[in-house]
Amino acid sequence: MFFSKTMPASVENSEEESPFNCETSLPLTTLALENATYRGEGNANIVIALPHERTVIRFRKSLPGEVSPDGGGTRVQREVGYARNVVSCFLGSYVQIPEIVRYGVADIAKLSGALRSFRPEERRYKEITDTYATKFPDYTFLDPQLERDQAAFRSRSTFCVEIKPKQGYMPQTEKRISGCPYCLNQYAKIRKKSITARSNYCPFDLFSGVETRMKAAVEELLKSPQNNLKIFKDGFVVYNETSSPNDLENVLDEWFRNEATENGGRTRFVDEFCNLVCVALARPIAQEQLKLPASFFSSSFPLPARQALTTFCVAPDAVSRVERCLRLEGKKCNFDGSELPKNSVLERMWNMQRLSYMNINYIYNIYSKFASTLNDDMIYSDLTKLNETCNIFHALRSKPENAVQKMETMEEINFQTFLKSTTAQEYDDDFNGNCNASSEYFLSTSADRTFVNGSLLSQIEISSSLDSHQPFYGNEKLNNQRTSDDDEGKANMQINAKHLSALQNYLLFVTARDCSILMTFRELHPKYASKMSTENVIKLSEQRYFLSSIKVSDLDPKSVHSIEKHRQRDVDIFNSVISLLDKDIL
Repeated sequence: MFFSKTMPASVENSEEESPFNCETSLPLTTLALENATYRGEGNANIVIALPHERTVIRFRKSLPGEVSPDGGGTRVQREVGYARNVVSCFLGSYVQIPEIVRYGVADIAKLSGALRSFRPEERRYKEITDTYATKFPDYTFLDPQLERDQAAFRSRSTFCVEIKPKQGYMPQTEKRISGCPYCLNQYAKIRKKSITARSNYCPFDLFSGVETRMKAAVEELLKSPQNNLKIFKDGFVVYNETSSPNDLENVLDEWFRNEATENGGRTRFVDEFCNLVCVALARPIAQEQLKLPASFFSSSFPLPARQALTTFCVAPDAVSRVERCLRLEGKKCNFDGSELPKNSVLERMWNMQRLSYMNINYIYNIYSKFASTLNDDMIYSDLTKLNETCNIFHALRSKPENAVQKMETMEEINFQTFLKSTTAQEYDDDFNGNCNASSEYFLSTSADRTFVNGSLLSQIEISSSLDSHQPFYGNEKLNNQRTSDDDEGKANMQINAKHLSALQNYLLFVTARDCSILMTFRELHPKYASKMSTENVIKLSEQRYFLSSIKVSDLDPKSVHSIEKHRQRDVDIFNSVISLLDKDIL
């Protein structure tokens, strides 16, 4: 849908290599309300598409009392730094670093008014208030460089499939409950009446890498899209949770029927759709070969022995009741191991979940103890402003036999810099240039070498403790422990820093669990397929070729205070399972 007036912002690009500085404001972008479309929104952001630019702008939504004092400048810097220094290390070319743009307050108010009639009623309790936003390529279209020869295409239309796979990893010790988090959450949705029937989609089928299970998962998403599947045609949503089966039939008919195919009915088109999507999800097309040591990809994440071995933050008696209910109902997810091809988008996402996985019970214990002193700068400032994370990953690329030497050299440089810059003073480099919530450097010592800073760096230490089956509690040694009896704030800061890496890992896992994969396709004439880049061409048959691209979106860093919401969600899920299944069983 188009606005009555639109807003093609002729946005000025920020310098990619120059980090954004909140103290030096970007020039304002003109916001004219013409030729723009409302793309959609989630809980945190509204997305506006600019079709003539093939870009999208993500605006943060807020409650009336949660307006950012700096117009969202700190937040967008955090998002860009997180994408560049953390997320891209896992997902490589599947991720694109956004640009930062800024609008005037009056233009934001006009935009909010123009959008209101297009927004779902249940989403209108939040409004756009931040003047800073992020700008991305529109992943529902192919890169223009791939479409230079229009004669190569059999179809004029470009189709895009967006899938939110959700959580596809749990350690073996936490598979005591026979249902995965996504499948159990279906009971909570039914109880809240947001859905009328449970979906049979299971993320563990999609992440299995087994062709039959993957196809079955995609077909279940088609039957029950909920918020986990959308189909776009030329940038517009043509099938989602509000659509009817007839809508799907029309979309697939237009997509897969052409002059070279015979009429095969809806069943054949569904099969072709599922084949195409599964091939795209399993293609190892990432350019960056992240050759990490085998021990880095450990099969489980150790937990303190005193923690309940469940992936939900609920009381043990509730876990037992849910186990009984699911057993009696016969509900069981298939947790068999992943067989995904290396460097496929699903494999990258699965490893991102696995490497950063932390048990929610353990995390909530940390959070509940220090919630009053925690904030997002403490969690993210070291990850988004420093480059050690990516340096570690780059050191492990292409020549893994030299990784230890490269890391030790880098660590010595970092350590000498650290000694010079932080002696007798706290690390003071938060986004606003003040020390009211600064994050400290801290050291993590393993048996034979020291690693500097951040949760992702400590993954080397984590893999060591995994091999020895020792519990991981985060970084045990903190630098700069200059606690004085009369400075409670510093004491609290040091306590938080002790568990910082655990919180960082957990929030990265949540980002990986909630992100979206966008697969874009345009059909080719077979004779042109060999002239295209092989990594972008998918062959379904001798007469059916598609030019494709795959990107991952919705990778924003999560707020540390979302942990409380996650705990409440778990309580609601278990209450719903017990309420609904107990009644059915009786």
